[in-house]
Amino acid sequence: MKKIHEIKDKILINGVLEKVEFGTLALCFENKPYSLPLNFVQFKNDIYFHGTKKGKKIDMIKENSNASFSVVENISFLPSYFSTADENASPATHMYKSVIIDGIIEIVEDYELKKSALSALMEKYQKEGGYKTLDDEMYEKIINATGVYRLINKEISAKFYLGQNFNEQRFKRVSEHLKQRGRKEDLATLKILEEFRK
Repeated sequence: MKKIHEIKDKILINGVLEKVEFGTLALCFENKPYSLPLNFVQFKNDIYFHGTKKGKKIDMIKENSNASFSVVENISFLPSYFSTADENASPATHMYKSVIIDGIIEIVEDYELKKSALSALMEKYQKEGGYKTLDDEMYEKIINATGVYRLINKEISAKFYLGQNFNEQRFKRVSEHLKQRGRKEDLATLKILEEFRK
């Protein structure tokens, strides 16, 4: 990982984990890798998932609880001609923010912790509310029936590729092309590029 792209700021990292809706959980069983997309929430510094209590994923976790979880916030694709006029394909690139968390997965059995984690998931994905809180007794059966899994954060790393290494000429050319393309996400990308050059 190039040091220029490595991010240590916990506020920036947490911002990605709060915004991104899905991540990829990587497990290993009998020396074979297995990965699957999951929705998730960061709660009390760890990552929580929910799902069934049985199945391939659960069997693998019980056999080998080591796991890696990654998320990517896509910012924008920059075609090669945004960076150069010589028809060279090499400068084509993606702007993104990525976070990888390595740790140990445990199956959450404590009812109150399960309820808190599921509440945090609801707050993340249904910010507008419109539902009874999970303290209501109507949820007791479903909370007991739902599998909740905690990835205990042992190591976290982040990489943001946002044009930090662009020279002034390339930065100006990319900026002009983003303005010309003019989509909402292009203007947001331009703002991010400017922010990370400070």
